[in-house]
Amino acid sequence: MIKFKFWGVRGSVPTGSPDTAKFGGNTTCLEVRCENELLVFDSGTGIRYLGNELMKSLPVKGKIFYSHVHWDHIQGLPFFTPLYVPGNEFQIYGGSSMPVTIEETLKKQMTAPCFPVPMDIMGANIGFFDVAPGDIVKGDNYQVTLASQNHPNNSFAYRVDCNNQSIVFATDTEHYEDKLDEDLVELSQGADYLIYDSQYTYDEYHGFNGQMSRKSWGHSTAEEGLKIVKAAGVKNFVLFHHDPTHNDEFICKLEREAKEVFPNSIAAYEGLEIEVGKPIPDSLFT
Repeated sequence: MIKFKFWGVRGSVPTGSPDTAKFGGNTTCLEVRCENELLVFDSGTGIRYLGNELMKSLPVKGKIFYSHVHWDHIQGLPFFTPLYVPGNEFQIYGGSSMPVTIEETLKKQMTAPCFPVPMDIMGANIGFFDVAPGDIVKGDNYQVTLASQNHPNNSFAYRVDCNNQSIVFATDTEHYEDKLDEDLVELSQGADYLIYDSQYTYDEYHGFNGQMSRKSWGHSTAEEGLKIVKAAGVKNFVLFHHDPTHNDEFICKLEREAKEVFPNSIAAYEGLEIEVGKPIPDSLFT
């Protein structure tokens, strides 16, 4: 059985205003439960709230996977309290186009003058693992498969399989205008859920109707994500990595438009919890 919960759904930079409060303003963090195993994808600012919840039931053991190491996906890690507690155990997986390891990248953000507390004081037992596209990380009752994505400095999509259920986490990826992303189509084949980078509208991406073009910025649209859904036979679609300029009303509009094409669509919001195999939850504004 797979359950997953969104702790941060925003892209690029956190937002904090009444206009974004319903969907949430924290950057990317997804909690996935495969039976009793804890998997965390990205440590944007939303991971602080996940950490507070995990502190209620110690000790904590889990794996953290990084799509990539741009700041909105790593900036919450210094505030993830379970890492400071002896007796907790975490394995951290990631890669980078830079000639440094995931361990070096994460430690670097916690150094002066940018941050006053070094990562070395963390009390949990932490292991670091560098991974590459095509790698498979296996647990007792699940496996996590990686695929490369089209994003500046590169990024990973992840597929989680557990007991004949599956979800794909594909944030920070830009579609190709002349073809589908074949790697993502293959990774998503028959998945129960595709969580997809839907940061821009069609007009925003192309620069239509007075908009600034977002081409080559490394993000996609819900329309392109739904093409992957159709090609791969995915059962449910989640709009994710919301643009910081999109308020609650705007995201609700994007969700309605997606539902007109594919009814089993929902826009991610902080606190949204989904159990695979059960009906897709009601949208936030239903």
